[in-house]
Amino acid sequence: MSESSVDRRNFLHMLGLGAGALGAGLAAPRVVAETENGHLVESESEYGGFLVEQLTDGRFPYQCDPDVIARMDDKFTIFSRNSWDPVRQESLRRQPNMTEVNLVEGEGKVPNQTRLDYALMSAAWRYSGIGDAYAWTGSVARMSGPALLRGGAWDPADLDMTWEEASMAVKHAALFFGASLAGVAIANPLWIYGTSYSPSRDDRQRTIPVHIEGERLERTPEAWYVPESMNRFISLAFEEDYWAIANSPGRLASAATGSGYSRMAITASTLAEFIRSLGYRAIPAGNGFGLSIPIAVDAGLGEVGRLGLLTTPRFGPRVRLAKVLTDMPLVPDVPISFGVAEFCDKCMLCADQCPSGAITSGDRTWEGTSRSNNPGTHKWYVEGAKCYDFNGFSCSNCKRCCPFNKPNNSWLHRLTRSIVKGRIKPLDNMMVTLDQGSGYGRQVEASEFWKMDGSASITAREKM
Repeated sequence: MSESSVDRRNFLHMLGLGAGALGAGLAAPRVVAETENGHLVESESEYGGFLVEQLTDGRFPYQCDPDVIARMDDKFTIFSRNSWDPVRQESLRRQPNMTEVNLVEGEGKVPNQTRLDYALMSAAWRYSGIGDAYAWTGSVARMSGPALLRGGAWDPADLDMTWEEASMAVKHAALFFGASLAGVAIANPLWIYGTSYSPSRDDRQRTIPVHIEGERLERTPEAWYVPESMNRFISLAFEEDYWAIANSPGRLASAATGSGYSRMAITASTLAEFIRSLGYRAIPAGNGFGLSIPIAVDAGLGEVGRLGLLTTPRFGPRVRLAKVLTDMPLVPDVPISFGVAEFCDKCMLCADQCPSGAITSGDRTWEGTSRSNNPGTHKWYVEGAKCYDFNGFSCSNCKRCCPFNKPNNSWLHRLTRSIVKGRIKPLDNMMVTLDQGSGYGRQVEASEFWKMDGSASITAREKM
């Protein structure tokens, strides 16, 4: 049998597995086995059918060097560096204006870069940065008046609820407001930026300190003050449209990104308002304020893979992240492990298909090569500048080709996890071959996207 002819059914027969064996027991969450670090759980609704190890012993699915790692300066993110770093500014000056190239010179007819595609992208970004989308205070009780805030901080016991149930209610609210996934983590100070980038006309490199001690909550022109008691992060993940990401590096991939950013702003700020209405403090944030990926890992939403992004069991890396910091004493979720790093050790698809060379094909290291990398964590470091500069910052090839990026793929997730957990190394490369041979990871032309029935939701259109 040639590699190109391998399909899912034949692959299962080769392993002596049936669809019934792979699908059994996925109707409800259940503990499969105890492990050295916690227990294995399978849940179709929570983990998309993946066999997931919940790390209940206080460990995390990553390693940090306490002698090296420190709070990162907001000034050194790729977005901030674009405003002050001469190296970045020179690089940006050399980049072609893709809008001019595609819409003017190409008359809006360039395949995957048409005027229709650009219109979707432009609209998708509409609410991503409007006004002060991530305000630290809000208009609490607009619909209910002062009565909503009487009595101080809400006590779940008033409704015969435990804090575990109250935490679930808050995550339910997050999903109600638009998140695809939500988890709670104890706030690790290392993930909060040590400074906030605050350029002035005279000083484009200006930063101000972010203080995380005491009980003062305020943003001033000279410093930010975050109370110590605000020690819970609610991590929010937003699924990006599978088919739009599949168009990468076409313009529809940027539309998927923009839609995620707009939903981030709306949902995080709305969830923060919900928490304030219950008498607690809340700070919503998108990319700013802190590092969204390790916060999401701590909250049990996924792991970090070779492409440097959060990889979730349900959506793979096809998510955008926001967070809300609060003093509401929510019960934290536990971190999870489902074999991402082990599989990424063997799979090189994202590195091979990264057109900018931003993703390494080498081993994990303790520091990166870019000043936008924060050293001290053992991982694969990505060169953000190379990623940003490609195709007018409109590329998601790494997500498109990632074997974890699958709709309706419980059997493949479960099988991948079993192979990784069983250390069946010869099958790692076979899984990549199966993935490609099944048609996953290919670029979907924009013309194909626009002919699809878009009346259903993102997840409902997950048909392969």
